[in-house]
Amino acid sequence: MKLSYVRDLEQEGAEFWFKRVRWEPSEAAKKIAQENDPEKTGYVADIGGGHGREALWLAEQGFLSILVEPNKYSLRYAKKRAKNKRLNVHLINAALPYLPMRSEIIDVVDFYWTLHQIPDEHKLESLKEIYRILKPQGTLYSTSFGYWEGHTMPSSIHPIAKKQTFLNLHVSAGFKPRGKIEKRTDSTESYEKFWYGIFQKNL
Repeated sequence: MKLSYVRDLEQEGAEFWFKRVRWEPSEAAKKIAQENDPEKTGYVADIGGGHGREALWLAEQGFLSILVEPNKYSLRYAKKRAKNKRLNVHLINAALPYLPMRSEIIDVVDFYWTLHQIPDEHKLESLKEIYRILKPQGTLYSTSFGYWEGHTMPSSIHPIAKKQTFLNLHVSAGFKPRGKIEKRTDSTESYEKFWYGIFQKNL
């Protein structure tokens, strides 16, 4: 599967997201740190995590952190910062729907703003791959763009327009929701609306 980025250029895409979010962790990463004890948690995988703002921040909180990202330019940002801050973060250059990881090895997956980067025909397959790598009772923190108010999305974005569709995709992949699916608004770009849900691996 050929992946697309902002204006289809890897380097430009990496620079765009770095300038936009820098190193501030998302609410999903903060929630992971709030709900999980790093001393009792195995690997936390930030899948599609760009330059590693989540993965590196979680490593700073004491978690065993893995960044999975297909964009080699984004990984360079992560590698440089990890080295400078002496953080032990595993960097993997890979893309859904195929991950070079053993089954049932991950405790928590941070899947923030990645699902809408995946074409619709590969979304379910990608979620099933996340299900595969999660340990029994593993947790998935997942988000996806729903819509933009008064703005047109670039062609590289494949949003999930309806909340129920977002839920159904995860359930079809084998997950059960842990609470209600929420509609969220981006803190800096208020027109961007996205779905947010926490899911458990359903055995």
